Amino acid sequence: MNTMTEHGHLYAVSLGPGDPGLVTLRARRVLEEVDTIWYPATQRPDGGTTSVALEILRDIGLDEQKFRCIELPMSRQRDGASRVYARTWSLLLDELLHGQRVAVVSVGDAGMYSTLTPLIEHASEAGIAYSIVAGVPAFLAAGAAAGVPLVCHSDRLTVLAMAESTDEIERALDEGGTVVVMKLSTLRHELGAWLETTSAEILYAEKVGMEGEFMTSEKEELRNRIIPYFSLLICSRNGSQR
Repeated sequence: MNTMTEHGHLYAVSLGPGDPGLVTLRARRVLEEVDTIWYPATQRPDGGTTSVALEILRDIGLDEQKFRCIELPMSRQRDGASRVYARTWSLLLDELLHGQRVAVVSVGDAGMYSTLTPLIEHASEAGIAYSIVAGVPAFLAAGAAAGVPLVCHSDRLTVLAMAESTDEIERALDEGGTVVVMKLSTLRHELGAWLETTSAEILYAEKVGMEGEFMTSEKEELRNRIIPYFSLLICSRNGSQR
């Protein structure tokens, strides 16, 4: 926890992968106590928005009058997102300087490849007190749901995100242990060919804890599957994926 000033307090709150039952007791308590809750939403081409975070917040029965939306563009180009974060931080800072307790929420864990990172950085630079409330990452929830221990004894665990090629996966596998690939959709065009040649055993999971959850360890089932944004792959050559 950072406690640099006497102004309001910013909470970066993890919501877990999608199942409201995986929201921690501490996260829920913080969300009930804060004055405002800011959640990320993705702008769709039709002008509307989509937000898994909002669905989770509604499922756990919070006061919706506290909700505030952060609309992020659907693009890997970060210029537009940077402008949104700058505008959002200006609004958050106004609330914080008036002594309010403010939560910003993230699907998964707020400290792992999170949309909240720029806002946490702004808070640190501005000398605003902040706390990060830990949560359950999707790959841990996927392993648990499938009954698969991800690592044992002194095994290595490597986590990749938005890999640029399947060569990155192979290099990580060469180092041993289990490799987790998050945001797998960046590899959707080459994944099928790689699965046909790799010796690694795999567990594929998409929309973990959400409606439409799908998991498989059968490579053939992924041959023609459309890989969505909320997808991940757990792979190993040591026989731990069963």
